[in-house]
Amino acid sequence: METLVPDGAKSGPELLAPAGDFQTALAAFDAGADAVYCGLGEYSARAYAKNLSADELASLMRVAAARGKKVYVAVNTLADESDMDGVAETLALLDDIRPDGVIVQDLGVARMARRHFPSLELHASTQLVAHNLEGVAALKDLGFTTVVLARELSLDEISFIARRCGDARLECFIHGALCYSVSGLCLFSAMEKSRSGNRGRCAYCCRQAWPEAGGQAPFVFSMKDLRLDEGVLSLAGAGVSSLKIEGRMKSALYVAATTAYYRKILDAQRPPSFADTADLETVFSRGTTRYRFAGGGSPSPVDPVNLGHLGTAIGTVKRVTRDTRGDEWLRFRSARPLEKHDGIQILSAKGGRPYGFGITKMRKAISRANVFETAAGEDVELLLPENREENVNPGDAVYCSMSNSVKRRFPAPAFRPSDWPGRDAVDISLSYSARKVSAKASFCGLTAVCEAEGDYPPASDPSKSEAAARKAFSRMGDTRWSLGNFTLDDPDGLFVPPGVLNGLRRDLLKRLDENAADARKEKAAAAMDDMPDPPPAGFVPAKVLKIRLGQKIPPGEWDEIVVAVPRDAKAEDLASVLESGVPKERVRLATCVWNCDGDFRALRISVKNLVREGFAKWEVSDLACLRLVRSAGVDDITADWPLYSLNSGALAALSSLGVKRFVASPENGGRNRDFLAECGYPVEFLRQQTTPLFISKTEPAGKFPETSAFAVYRVYGLWVTVRRAPRTFDVPPGRPERFDLSWSV
Repeated sequence: METLVPDGAKSGPELLAPAGDFQTALAAFDAGADAVYCGLGEYSARAYAKNLSADELASLMRVAAARGKKVYVAVNTLADESDMDGVAETLALLDDIRPDGVIVQDLGVARMARRHFPSLELHASTQLVAHNLEGVAALKDLGFTTVVLARELSLDEISFIARRCGDARLECFIHGALCYSVSGLCLFSAMEKSRSGNRGRCAYCCRQAWPEAGGQAPFVFSMKDLRLDEGVLSLAGAGVSSLKIEGRMKSALYVAATTAYYRKILDAQRPPSFADTADLETVFSRGTTRYRFAGGGSPSPVDPVNLGHLGTAIGTVKRVTRDTRGDEWLRFRSARPLEKHDGIQILSAKGGRPYGFGITKMRKAISRANVFETAAGEDVELLLPENREENVNPGDAVYCSMSNSVKRRFPAPAFRPSDWPGRDAVDISLSYSARKVSAKASFCGLTAVCEAEGDYPPASDPSKSEAAARKAFSRMGDTRWSLGNFTLDDPDGLFVPPGVLNGLRRDLLKRLDENAADARKEKAAAAMDDMPDPPPAGFVPAKVLKIRLGQKIPPGEWDEIVVAVPRDAKAEDLASVLESGVPKERVRLATCVWNCDGDFRALRISVKNLVREGFAKWEVSDLACLRLVRSAGVDDITADWPLYSLNSGALAALSSLGVKRFVASPENGGRNRDFLAECGYPVEFLRQQTTPLFISKTEPAGKFPETSAFAVYRVYGLWVTVRRAPRTFDVPPGRPERFDLSWSV
């Protein structure tokens, strides 16, 4: 497997690799990635990754620019109002560093970037749940040039969007870990562990054991890893612009091996060989799936048995022998070459957790002499560790979980700052006089001026002065700067020592960096000052009930009833609601949170007919349905919690799209709840809700008994996991409160 590939532009879609740190980004480039995506220390949806410092990101941009690569930076967490100062500073920093794109989830962050940092290209995170053509169009209207589609889409659904989305770039995941819940709609970690997945601090609740759910094994929500293999060629043919590998928490070896694997498929335009696949599995393999790539009839992507890395299958245990010293040896025929210190895992034919060890001694079965390596197809014997508790039996499966030969193909990349010139060409003008040398640096409106006083005599050979000065100012070292235009005004032909010129260069660049930092602060402050006054509030009900169609309205005085309706709802379906005595003008209809393009035609017809029947108030949970109900002439629109209006920017962005009222997220904390209560926008606060912890397109591998605190049920084509007992929330005094029963079992 070739590791290094030529740099430069390649035909076809972009191969996009994750970079949890600087070294991993370099490894991805070496392995053939056209681009990497990474995060800084804050506001990244992988808060537990090492991430990059600002200096490392600037260095990475220098490498990428020289090699014809691209770098995208994730600022893709939700932001409370108290976060927005830091967000503004981060966007100002990125505006200065100039990555090739910024990945965003929060609509307030997107609004700030679009209005105050327009040079930043916006990429819509998969957390924005773009799963249909209408959603892509809505994001395009908001200034996003690239949309990362939801992982749950099939090839046919992706192709439909790609054929009709115009110049919007589509990005699709092709490999890596899968969330059980639809990205952006998982509240399990936040509600149960106080660690918000939407803020990059997921506790991975879907990976925990649930023995009470029965089924085949306890990991009823644990997803296999996505691996499309040659399916990426179909995505390329469909018009997808960027093929994305998941894994900012993974090692540089994982990223390099996975990138090289897909680079080979894309360049050779053929399925991977058995050897290629096996090599990849030695690096990391949780069990793989194509998920919904082939459509809704795909096999279950849940692996309820094996939770972690297993490796690639290489044989089956023939027997365990004991020699005269009492050492035990494992005999099997290996399908791949092995080396001393490779990793082995044994999976019992009876099930259970795998047992692993490193090869310390190895021999061919026909010999008693220890060897360093063996060939594929040979019967081998491996020394089993002493005092192990696990039994190894004939018929157990043998896996190679770490291969030294694979590791050697991906050496750690070297980085010398001096090899990569600065991206920003700064113009330098120099002026000599007998008592002073003056220098001025200019770059995109930034300037810096420095002087060096002294006694400067005539030069013995004035013709060499300009070359000497240019040489001194071209040595910009490990900085963002390179020398652009250079001029020297030296009418008297003076001599300035190299030490003076070098010191002047250092001082000049330091001052230029300081001026750039000041400019960033000014831009960040201007962005924070740009918060429009909220529009005048109309009628805001004090007490709201939300149910789904078919649920009974509990007793009480409700100022408004919100009814979640199916995609094909008709006016007669709502007769029971109206017959309960609720006037139509106090009824608001709510669209489903997930509507693929196959369902959207029915939804569009339903919305138009219901509006025609006088249902003039609507609630939406995503941008696609917001765009739809507006096109149907609806003026009174509420944004439910999945639209995450947590800060003034998000409130302003949604308000500009026609939203009149907002529902606070169940994730909303005390400080931010107080902000929303006083922000001037009409915000409803949850008083009671059976909060959806997972909202998924996937059925779990087991069922929870009625005695369990948790329940899973199916509604409107989605699998919803809840805690059976409703949650209660604090509501700021005097503010509108909502009782949301629509997610109840």
